[in-house]
Amino acid sequence: MDSNRLLDPTDAFFSTATVGRKKKTGTASGTRQLRGNYKKLLWFKQPFPDNYTDEKTFLDHLQRNPRLQPYEFWSLMADATVLVQHLASVAIFCCCFVAIIHGRVSPVAVVGWASLCTVLAWVVWDHWMGQELGAVNVPLKPTINASETSPEATPTLSPRTQQRLATAKSAVLIYAAVLGLSPILKSLTRSTTSDSIWALSTWLLMMNVAFFDYGGGTGAQLPASISTNSAMMASAVLASRLPSTTHVFSLTLFSIEVYGLFPIFRRQLRARSPWGHLVLTVTLVVAAWGGLFITLTGSGWGAFVAGAVLGGVLTFFSMGVCSWWLIGLQKYKNEIRGPWDPARPIIRRHWD
Repeated sequence: MDSNRLLDPTDAFFSTATVGRKKKTGTASGTRQLRGNYKKLLWFKQPFPDNYTDEKTFLDHLQRNPRLQPYEFWSLMADATVLVQHLASVAIFCCCFVAIIHGRVSPVAVVGWASLCTVLAWVVWDHWMGQELGAVNVPLKPTINASETSPEATPTLSPRTQQRLATAKSAVLIYAAVLGLSPILKSLTRSTTSDSIWALSTWLLMMNVAFFDYGGGTGAQLPASISTNSAMMASAVLASRLPSTTHVFSLTLFSIEVYGLFPIFRRQLRARSPWGHLVLTVTLVVAAWGGLFITLTGSGWGAFVAGAVLGGVLTFFSMGVCSWWLIGLQKYKNEIRGPWDPARPIIRRHWD
């Protein structure tokens, strides 16, 4: 860089004292000491132009991938179980629909077992909620005020009891709504060909898998709306192909339990019990692959066992390959940060 240009006396950024000192130093190092350290700030006056670039210190603070967090194999495998569980749930729902429409199983038996599992899951979930409330609420000793002539009225029901009653009320309302809408759903797509129904339901279920909230925490009360709505639409159009109102009611209620309630329990189980999450994953994979082999072959328990073994091995192998592939892609990540990047403001959210 031309030192004469930097120390031009006619430049508006330099004072007369600066020009006088330039004669004493006469070197670039002396100039840098004279002018001080350049700071990339515009809110206070510096003896540098706005477009000044210090060529010798420009790349000193260059950083490559400053926020890179290396993946670990087993952590990726654990995260992949969330995807595997949801895919297995969708596969189980499809296998149950095929078995119902072909008359291999009773729709009442399917929804009965699903409802029993839902009630057991709710009991476990209610126990977890009780533990949280017990850990948060610390009992305080009551204080007695002598000036009070009459005691305050205490609530007759505890918050947990009120929550349980609200849950029971919601369950009854859902049951009554599905029962009342079943005749309408049965005739919903009477004028539509079956090929269009199969294609539409396939796309809707693919949307459910694509838009599902796989990273939702325990605070999430419901899955992503697009995912849930697409699954409900898919179950509605599929139920319209069933022969009776009982079939329609059973499949619709079964879909609500699978796509609306089951994801909430899965999130809580993953946060509460890693071993329980692992056992549930294995159970869903075995049931999904076994049911898929029975659906494709039309055989019995032999096909179920073969599908469970082969499908389990294939699932574990796919999870491992995808995890190693994602780890290998990290070497191609090249995010460069340097002094040319815009400064990030620090916003104070809490004021003293």
